[in-house]
Amino acid sequence: MPTIFNIVRASTYAAVSVWTVICLALAVHFHSLLVSSDLTRFVPLAIFVCSASLLLILALLGFGFWRDRNPISTRIELGCLGLAGVLWLALGAFLASSEADGADVECFSSSDSSAPFDMPGFDTETYHAQYRVLEAFSFFNIILIWAFFLILLFMAIRHHRMGNRAVWLASVTAFPWFAPKAGTRGGKLPAPVTAKRSNTRDTHRSHRSQTRTKEAPPPAVPEKTPMPPRRLPSGRSKPPTYDEEPQHVFWMPHSTPPQQAHVSESRRVRDKYYRDASPRR
Repeated sequence: MPTIFNIVRASTYAAVSVWTVICLALAVHFHSLLVSSDLTRFVPLAIFVCSASLLLILALLGFGFWRDRNPISTRIELGCLGLAGVLWLALGAFLASSEADGADVECFSSSDSSAPFDMPGFDTETYHAQYRVLEAFSFFNIILIWAFFLILLFMAIRHHRMGNRAVWLASVTAFPWFAPKAGTRGGKLPAPVTAKRSNTRDTHRSHRSQTRTKEAPPPAVPEKTPMPPRRLPSGRSKPPTYDEEPQHVFWMPHSTPPQQAHVSESRRVRDKYYRDASPRR
């Protein structure tokens, strides 16, 4: 099934094609009746613009039916639309500023070019009406082509700034123009909840939580972990406890016994009672 963008694109191109055919028919009609002069220069210009734009629009519209095998990329389509828009803008400006808008029409026979006569089905009023139709449809094509050109250019630049550099090389009919960004959720938002519904939900949840608390067993009390023993300063020895055995330091004899320390006389213990003193005299 075609997307909304492809439907809008096909409808725009179809409308432009129909109005181009009408303008081309009016220009050919003027070319068959009017004598070439300075006032009828718009006729060959209108025929050229209608033929060129009709060829471009039909090519874009025809290749669009092959969605996955469309050889026309986005940049080529933008170039074709820009060219067609410039051509129609030139034709519309020429028709709006030409003096042929208010000119009078006189019909002459091919045998006598001096005596005018009334031609059935074509007079000055008919010419003015057809000229205004040609001018109006030219402006309609200008609006449609330039509007679609600007929309397509804006969307292409938007995807290019988002990181999709392949937008210029992909075809317009196959590229996902309205796809969500990478990393965003494409789901819809939930439906709004009314007040009555929310109250029933709250009561139901509270009832379920009460039943769960009644049925669930009480949580187990966590066991207390023993406190680690305090470290004493390095200068003090750790006293033995009842659960621990005292640590003994054993002296291991060396190969040769240690020599006895020599104590000098100066460091001998002083006699408190003076036993070595001489008797009194």
